[in-house]
Amino acid sequence: MDITKNEQFGINTKILAGICHRCEICPYANRKPDSSFGKLMRWHRTWCPAWAAHTKVYGLKSLS
Repeated sequence: MDITKNEQFGINTKILAGICHRCEICPYANRKPDSSFGKLMRWHRTWCPAWAAHTKVYGLKSLS
C-alpha cells in the first residue's frame, strides 16, 4: 500500500496547511517587505502554526 506524502499528516495539520495555502496575506506583505506590515509578517512566519503546517505538507510557500 502506497502512502502519499499528504496522507501522513493529521487532520489538524491538513486544515492549517489548507488555510495557509489559500491565504494571500503573506504574498501581499512580501510585495512591500520594507513596510511595517511586511516586517511584521516576516516575524510572524517564524511562529505561525499555519505556516509551519504548510511547510510540512506542501513545502515552502511561494511568497510572490
